[in-house]
Amino acid sequence: MVRRILKYSALFILLATTSAILWLRWDAGRPRDDWFNERQGQIASSSVETSITRFGQWSASVELTSTTGLQVKFRVIRDTRAGESIPVLLTLGGHRTGSDAVDLFGDVGHRAVVGLDYPYDGPEKVKGAVAIAQTIPQARQAFLDTVPAVSLVVDWLEEQPWVDPDRIIIAGVSLGVPFAATAARRDDRIAGAVLVHGAADNRLWMETQVARRIDTEFLHYPLSVVLYWLAYGPILDTGQHVTHLTPRPLLIINARDDERTPDGQAQMLFAAAGEPKRLRFSEGKHIQPNRTEIIAELLQIIDDEMDFLIEGE
Repeated sequence: MVRRILKYSALFILLATTSAILWLRWDAGRPRDDWFNERQGQIASSSVETSITRFGQWSASVELTSTTGLQVKFRVIRDTRAGESIPVLLTLGGHRTGSDAVDLFGDVGHRAVVGLDYPYDGPEKVKGAVAIAQTIPQARQAFLDTVPAVSLVVDWLEEQPWVDPDRIIIAGVSLGVPFAATAARRDDRIAGAVLVHGAADNRLWMETQVARRIDTEFLHYPLSVVLYWLAYGPILDTGQHVTHLTPRPLLIINARDDERTPDGQAQMLFAAAGEPKRLRFSEGKHIQPNRTEIIAELLQIIDDEMDFLIEGE
């Protein structure tokens, strides 16, 4: 009797696990264009808190709420002496950096820089299987919400008298690359894109991150596949989305000694993209907040290529 119970219990667990994996695979790849449109909605309310940076530039912390309930928080820095119709660099960085990425720019010069927080309100550090299971739906929702959140921010920017609506550029950095590519493809008000230290194959990129944390090699591939589906990798397919950005300019920046991105991924992105496009290289490793010399070089590259990003020439 006990043996039969164990047998059927094992069979039930196997069937339940298989069904969950099949559902996850299906859900990860379902078309979301209509959902993105509905989720974006229109700006229902906004709050703005202003201050002055140490460089004497205007700074604002903004929170928008859509008619659908979607909320997005971001920060803006601009030079008020620059006058009207200035270009905007809208940045999506690492999860922990978020809107604080604008502080890395220092003096933003004759432009505005916007840094978005990902629309995730869950805990930063999660321990234990139960806590992880409870957090997964929140994280997955944030992955999807980020794309319409970008467009909601563009809605707000177009209402500002100091913004040149024809010169809104999006920059995806590291984790932000898939979101930036997806948002740019979806929203043609975004005039150009910068993809920094990202990959063409997000599943392979995910496997590299798994390998950095788990030594057991045979687990790297299956775990990366599950994480890829959990993160809606097929929807946020960077390599696919860059093929649809033409004729808008695309700048791809690769790190020569990137320890977090597989070799050749930037070149694959560049090959997949249409014209106009440029590929640049930064020295050293992958960007992170404490690698100030890398950040300075990346900002210089973007400055050098700003005319290309705005004019496409």
